[in-house]
Amino acid sequence: MTRWAPLAIAVGLLLLALPAAAGELRITVDGMRSPSGVILIGLYDSEASFDRAIELSDKEGFLNDPARVAGAALRANIAMTGGVVFENLVPGRYAIILFQDENGNGRLDKNFWGVPTEPYGFGNDAGGFLGPPTFDEAAMSLDGGNKAVVINLVYHGDRSETARAPTTSGDAPAKNAGDGAQIPR
Repeated sequence: MTRWAPLAIAVGLLLLALPAAAGELRITVDGMRSPSGVILIGLYDSEASFDRAIELSDKEGFLNDPARVAGAALRANIAMTGGVVFENLVPGRYAIILFQDENGNGRLDKNFWGVPTEPYGFGNDAGGFLGPPTFDEAAMSLDGGNKAVVINLVYHGDRSETARAPTTSGDAPAKNAGDGAQIPR
């Protein structure tokens, strides 16, 4: 039995060194009222990167943020829905920021007081009080399985009409390409 001990230890160490199972996050954007522009989506795994994205949202660098885990740009469509699948995500906490850039200038337009004039949304359909939500409010846990979420776009001054309870499920439907392809509903 002692001659098998080194082999058992080596196999145990190898199993500990293997990466955690990766999962998939399917994001569906709901509540589009206009087929104009694009939907910009960012996925973040830390409070610092999430806060930085909030700062960059009204600048053209939102999709060029190197601290983001993943990002996508989807053309707004006539069906008024859109979605994306991010694959191979390691287990952890992730927050989503998205907005519809209706005029195609690459940033979230805001009024004089800093209030968005274009539709936006966050993971968990989170909404902050007199500002954006925190990372913790917008974050969800991925455990290596697949998850599907629906994020409802918010139109300033009209949140009650578009806000609904977030939809999640442990099993995502059949895969589409993870390259920003739209997900039919």
